[in-house]
Amino acid sequence: MDDFPDLGRGLVTKSKADNGKFRAPTLRNIKYSAPYMHDGRFKNLDEVFDHYISGAKSSPNKDPLLHKLEINDFHVKALKAFIETFTDTTFYNNPDLKNPFK
Repeated sequence: MDDFPDLGRGLVTKSKADNGKFRAPTLRNIKYSAPYMHDGRFKNLDEVFDHYISGAKSSPNKDPLLHKLEINDFHVKALKAFIETFTDTTFYNNPDLKNPFK
């Protein structure tokens, strides 16, 4: 359990049980927040869905609730539509809330 390139929560708690664990981000405007995952390995939401449909990477610290998603294309489309409901273009397009460093 020491082979995590990014320890995540384990870096803070110093507990091996926390290695590779990360805080889940908000879903608000998630479609605009690529790249995805803590290390930016996925370029789009389709890659994220494929990751979880495959069952995700095995790890000693993998949450037991995380398992292969048995969903078809219809359910993926429905999931995308659901995620779209978290999009707030008024917030996203507000110039007063833009990154001042860009």
